[in-house]
Amino acid sequence: MRYVVAAGAAFFLAVLGASAMPSVKVLGVTPDLILIFAVCWTMVRGQREAAVVVPLAGLMKDLTTSDPVGTSVLALAPIVLLVVIRELRAVESDLVLTLIAVVAGSLIYALLSMTVLTATGQGVPWVDGLLWVMLPTAIGNALFTPIVYLPVRWLSPEPGQGMARLGRTVPL
Repeated sequence: MRYVVAAGAAFFLAVLGASAMPSVKVLGVTPDLILIFAVCWTMVRGQREAAVVVPLAGLMKDLTTSDPVGTSVLALAPIVLLVVIRELRAVESDLVLTLIAVVAGSLIYALLSMTVLTATGQGVPWVDGLLWVMLPTAIGNALFTPIVYLPVRWLSPEPGQGMARLGRTVPL
């Protein structure tokens, strides 16, 4: 059932990202709801579920963009490994860890996506892409993260999760 919910959410966010989100600009770029969803799911639900949901979310995104099919699946794949940030527990707040993972995932996604587009013969302005697209997108995605993170957290089946898990104490 959890994968059906994830597939439905990914489909909804992909369609929303292709239809309405181009009108929403943060720092001149559109936030990537699918990437944010993939990171949030990974950070909340763990690596095992992320190994299924992240490629599914990438496929949904590929079906709604003009990029070559598989670009988003490939560029989102490293997000599954970002669960390591959660395991380090450098900070107490799960939301802060998720924000860090969204910024890192956004940067990785942009680099891999531009690499794939370059490899397929499409002209990619690397300097402009790095300065005027990649960095503002990472910041914009971080700003939109709570909008996606909170529903994913609340839908998590583990007991004791919800608003209380936004910050917790670490036993000594």
